Amino acid sequence: MSKSFKDITKHVSSNMAKLNKNGPEVTKAFSQLGASATADGVLDKKTKELIALAIAVSTRCDACIGFHSKALVQLSATEQEVAET
Repeated sequence: MSKSFKDITKHVSSNMAKLNKNGPEVTKAFSQLGASATADGVLDKKTKELIALAIAVSTRCDACIGFHSKALVQLSATEQEVAET
């Protein structure tokens, strides 16, 4: 498989679609967990995503790096914010 994060996340997303088809309750629960974990609270969503990205890098999870990076782009995180993580 390619080391392009765009390709990796596309591949994982297609597999998630297959999982959803065969086990919709699993993907629904996973989505609810993600929504709860990233909801604003003591920490805002951007801060939580920065922490998640740091964990993804430390665990060398390429797909996780791709998904959390994409979320941070959507949250308008700056390069400086990511570098300080």
